[in-house]
Amino acid sequence: MGIFTKTFLSLTLPVLSIGVFASDADARSNYPANFDLDNYVYKANKAASPFESERTQQINLANEILDGKKGNRRNAHISQPVVASIGPKEMIENIETPWGETWFYTGSFKYSYIHVSEDYDRPVMQEFEFQIYDSQMKPMGTIRDKVSYKVYEDAPRDPATAKPEDIELYGPYHREVAVAKCEITPIITRNFFNRDEKIEIIVGISVQTTYYINNNYNKVYQLGGETIEDKDFEGNTQSYNKLIYEIPMQLGDVYSKIDSNGKEKTYMTFMGDYEPDEDIEIPDGGDEGSDIPSYIPGFWEQYCAYGVDAIVYRGVRDGETEIQPVMTKKFPLCRLPGDMQSTPFIMTLSHNDKPYIVQQYYEDTFYNPYHSPIDDMSMRENNKLVIEIYEENEDGTGFKLSQTTKIPIYLSESFGGKTIIASYFSAGDFRYRDDVNFTDFTDNGKAAFFITKQDYVAGQDDNYIRSYYLYDDNGALKNAIFEKCESHIRMSDIEGFEPQEMFIGTNSMGEYIFHFVDMKSLKEVLNLNYLYQIDPDTEPESLTSNMDRVKDGDSYKYANELRFPIQDEDNNDIARVIWINKDGSYDRTDEINMGTGVLYAQIYIDNSTLNPDYFYKDNTKYNEYMMLVKRGIAGEGAVEEVLVGQASNPDYPKGRIFLTDGPDERGALAKVMTYNHPEQPLLFITKYDKPKDIHSWDIYALPFTSDGDSSVDEIASSATNEGSIAFDGVSIRCEGASIEVFDIRGMKVAKGNGIVNISHLDAGIYIVTANGETLKVQMQ
Repeated sequence: MGIFTKTFLSLTLPVLSIGVFASDADARSNYPANFDLDNYVYKANKAASPFESERTQQINLANEILDGKKGNRRNAHISQPVVASIGPKEMIENIETPWGETWFYTGSFKYSYIHVSEDYDRPVMQEFEFQIYDSQMKPMGTIRDKVSYKVYEDAPRDPATAKPEDIELYGPYHREVAVAKCEITPIITRNFFNRDEKIEIIVGISVQTTYYINNNYNKVYQLGGETIEDKDFEGNTQSYNKLIYEIPMQLGDVYSKIDSNGKEKTYMTFMGDYEPDEDIEIPDGGDEGSDIPSYIPGFWEQYCAYGVDAIVYRGVRDGETEIQPVMTKKFPLCRLPGDMQSTPFIMTLSHNDKPYIVQQYYEDTFYNPYHSPIDDMSMRENNKLVIEIYEENEDGTGFKLSQTTKIPIYLSESFGGKTIIASYFSAGDFRYRDDVNFTDFTDNGKAAFFITKQDYVAGQDDNYIRSYYLYDDNGALKNAIFEKCESHIRMSDIEGFEPQEMFIGTNSMGEYIFHFVDMKSLKEVLNLNYLYQIDPDTEPESLTSNMDRVKDGDSYKYANELRFPIQDEDNNDIARVIWINKDGSYDRTDEINMGTGVLYAQIYIDNSTLNPDYFYKDNTKYNEYMMLVKRGIAGEGAVEEVLVGQASNPDYPKGRIFLTDGPDERGALAKVMTYNHPEQPLLFITKYDKPKDIHSWDIYALPFTSDGDSSVDEIASSATNEGSIAFDGVSIRCEGASIEVFDIRGMKVAKGNGIVNISHLDAGIYIVTANGETLKVQMQ
């Protein structure tokens, strides 16, 4: 399971990772092992903070341990009217439009099969079909086509190196074998690929090959466009949508808006690998008699010679039949910005209703020459991060260079026993496009930049030390916004107030401190200890990073999901949300009754859904909350469900439940999304049948119309605490077993063998796993 995220609550299956396009396997081997062009593919609703992904890894670790058999049994089910149901389909996703709406689509596929072994028949996609829906789920049309596979008859496979069974399966020539990924690229256009008003849909396909790399294509169709008759793979005559355009590259970035004249203006950046234009001189050398040579001949030269081609296209104009390139740029791998793995090296953005293209790269190779993947790498001195900004010409015929900023980069000093071996610099890794700022820090029409510095610590591959800075258009440092940041969360924008970021750092005592910084004045306006003291006479409450700010009259408040739920006298698990005033003073704590048997819970904390009228509109100001709950069911393990509940209040002392939904005959809970359409907000709940690999959607209109259910005690678990795990209030025992202890947020807090003392832990609910069993305990 995933977690709730900004904009969308996303509980999705992991996306298949694919290789990058190259002409042959040898060429691919020259790339650094950690480079993957898929990291740069255009995605809608880019996450604003890497903190979510870090937290996801920690939560998923506990989820995998707690996961049991997912049955189709349901507990007490509290429902709301469903306005539409869609599926079953193999794919259900969302796409964006230039006019600001979110549309949706479902996908289904037809396959033939290659018999590989007794245990495996390899599916080979032969057809795809996508049904498109508008923002209110009105069907808009269907895209359907066949999949064709190329055979490279000028490239016979070498019998000396190819497996005989592979040649028997796929033939004597190199070829495309099967589709690894097929989905709609998340952008809709009308006038990009031609001049009519039909909606244009881009289908992105990645195809595996016998070269062990993937070929990538973007195929363009029109809703309501021409169709053709053809035979399908079974020999039957079918009607397919006519392909109007094809680009054999990946889509990396999109600028698509409606301009002041009401016209659609779109630029698309496509990317592909490039190879050297001429032969590279391979040096001699190597340590004679060594099993591992000190260097690989030509390694550095080849690494420097390969890179990424980026081509920016504008749409077709009157009298034209093809989209036109307005900019082409080669980015060598050795000079890509940031950590050279996922930092955006090209971004399109808008300023004063005009498009700009931002490119960034290191002026020289980031590393000093090294000649083997196992060599020690050292960061080059006296280097710079170069940021170029191109402005659209007045006549719209192309772009001109309007700003070049060079920012000196340097290796941070090691400290506290941590050896820093590289410091990566970049724009776009903090607030994405908002890292380029034309308005708040300069008065000459030039842009200033929020720059991220990521310090790579030896032995900590997945744990950078991040610092954030403001540099002006001349490349001069103007402000150290926050240094040695543990993580950060972007707070929602509130009208009348500056944009705001929450940075998480530590004080001299090692305690986590939340620092709230206004992002125009760059002043810290509040800091909170994660151990929040409500009053001097009680123990402090543990905050989490699941936090946002919410408009409150002419001010705002912060909402934070407290780390530790509590239990009432009936053993109901109570989630808690603390509300903190703008000045840091305590406002209130909302308690949401989740029923019994909760092993894991997370509340969706987001400005958009914390309006008291969002889920249910009445004359009160009691908040409703949407949460993901993992509940223990005897004989079935842990069952996931989504719950929408109202906080306890004088009218309903145990609160009210407006919706519970989890596994049913269509499968387990897979994804939950809220879509804030101005006319009709919607809630989407997806079920996933894993054996059949199909999804089904239920769609609810918000706010709910039903009054909900105050009989919260019915939302109960039949789980028992009988088993081999014992708890005496101080220690957990499970003879001969490895014991792990998690808090209810999924964080591992203790472990041991046979016996674990947890008396040092804060009061609260904890989940114990040992000997294949799960037990919930409460520390007083």
